[in-house]
Amino acid sequence: MTYNIERLDDFGRGITFIDGKICFVEDALEGEEVDIIVEREKSKYLEASVKEIHSSSKNRKIPECPFYNFCGGCNIMHMSYKSQLSFKENKIKNIIKKYFKETVKIKKIIPTKEFIYRNKVSLKVKNNQIGYYKDKSNNLVNICKCLLCSGAINETIKLLNNIDLDNVDEVVIRSNYKDEVLVCFIGKSINDEYYLKKLNSISNIVVLDNNKKRVIKGEDYLIDKIDDLLFRVSYNSFFQVNSFGVEALYNKVKEYAKLTGEERVLDLYCGTGTIGLFLARDAKDVYGIEINEACIKDAFLNSKLNNIDNIDFKCNDVGKYKKKFKNIDLVVVDPPRSGLSLEAVDNVLSINTKKVIYVSCDPVTLARDLKLLSERYLIKEITPVDMFPNTYHVECVCLLMKKKS
Repeated sequence: MTYNIERLDDFGRGITFIDGKICFVEDALEGEEVDIIVEREKSKYLEASVKEIHSSSKNRKIPECPFYNFCGGCNIMHMSYKSQLSFKENKIKNIIKKYFKETVKIKKIIPTKEFIYRNKVSLKVKNNQIGYYKDKSNNLVNICKCLLCSGAINETIKLLNNIDLDNVDEVVIRSNYKDEVLVCFIGKSINDEYYLKKLNSISNIVVLDNNKKRVIKGEDYLIDKIDDLLFRVSYNSFFQVNSFGVEALYNKVKEYAKLTGEERVLDLYCGTGTIGLFLARDAKDVYGIEINEACIKDAFLNSKLNNIDNIDFKCNDVGKYKKKFKNIDLVVVDPPRSGLSLEAVDNVLSINTKKVIYVSCDPVTLARDLKLLSERYLIKEITPVDMFPNTYHVECVCLLMKKKS
């Protein structure tokens, strides 16, 4: 039976109805007429895949990646890039509308590079093969190349496909602006000498053997670059994976900040200090808080690396850190996907600054947190940034201004 796809959900799946029950159809696009195969039946919904397309959308394209139909790394590569951007922009609008009755200004999404943008990848290892898990399963799809990754990472994947990966559960590969590579093997009873011999072209190799770190070649970090700033990125530190999009993202933060050199800035969830250091050159003082010790260590090293001395960092939980900040002019928050804890929301509200900039990688937790912060702040505008092309994920930068009494 042929079904009409009425719209897309937040994950890029097509939506149709079977006997009044909502059905989510993988790889279907709005306006298409398709035959489907129901894969799973739940009490409130169905999940299906496309069997045959009778009427194709003008936004459909043939995915460039040969692994796309099997691998769980990408979700919307069957959409043209223009329609991917439109989908993400509308997704933000729809999610925000569910939380706010009043209109919130959503700016046009900032595009980035469609392919070859990732500077980090985590690959699973199973039965001596390396790759991604198939979506919603633990079945490994062996890959020889990922179109989202840098050339240096893909060269490394090619090497790893030709060596013995016994006792390795996962491999994390990072690259930087110089195409230097750091490989981290994660597993138990890993043979250091074997990998040192087989991967002699790799400049930095780290082993996490039963969670105990061994550096078997080079360093346990890379030096990467955003704009004209240098950053030390350890094997396990958080660093934005899109080398091209991060500059656009931080420039939007800088635009919203409108710093004059007299402001005191509080950078919450500061990671390796990237946003704080990006703003520090235009601020009076910057204070960063982050719970990850490795990140804080890198943050201090990054401030020295860039000769920036008007920034300080504290290793602490943003939600539990109770120091009373006074005369803060700007708070920047860049939380994990789970968003702000209730304690973190309370802390931001207690600081009572004139301006807050919220950087988010999940629009649902962003909308939830904005609703709580709107007790005291006006949501001035939200700018989506396409940090993750070919996936349904989207980053946002949101500007909040304190309400007048």
